[in-house]
Amino acid sequence: INYTFLKRLFILVLIMTQYSCQKDKLEGEIIVDPEFIENLYNNSSDSIRIDNQNLILEANIFRNLSPGGPINDKDRRLLAFIYIVNTDSILITENLNLIKLYLINQDQVWISELQTRPDIYVPEYKTARVSERGPEWETGIYVDAILSITDLTNNEEKYLIARNQIIVKVE
Repeated sequence: INYTFLKRLFILVLIMTQYSCQKDKLEGEIIVDPEFIENLYNNSSDSIRIDNQNLILEANIFRNLSPGGPINDKDRRLLAFIYIVNTDSILITENLNLIKLYLINQDQVWISELQTRPDIYVPEYKTARVSERGPEWETGIYVDAILSITDLTNNEEKYLIARNQIIVKVE
């Protein structure tokens, strides 16, 4: 038996396993804290005003469970597309900073950072962001989406909520 070969093979397998585990890692964090959840709900509104614009939150939440290819090649984690919408359908203000997304599933909260993803199909009265690699919650359930926003006109943090958002199963 060639022990040197076996050691090298073992190290290679260990490195590959470590890399693949990091690849599937959840982005953000999941917490269970009823007081935190209650505080989020108490401070959230269905619409907010920034720079004399009435803004609402739209959320598209899904998991891609389409078949094909090895499961490791597919990211089946939760994905949330978030849109801040000016209800007047005019150019949305730039006096806001989108901080964090909170998705509430019963007693769990997924807290994630938002990323900008260029999208030429987003109209000028919307601002779009995405949160990726979320928890593997069931599809067909309803969650509440809460977005933390800083109003740059007065540096005030505000919370915008979109209730009862279904997690859609993409096949």
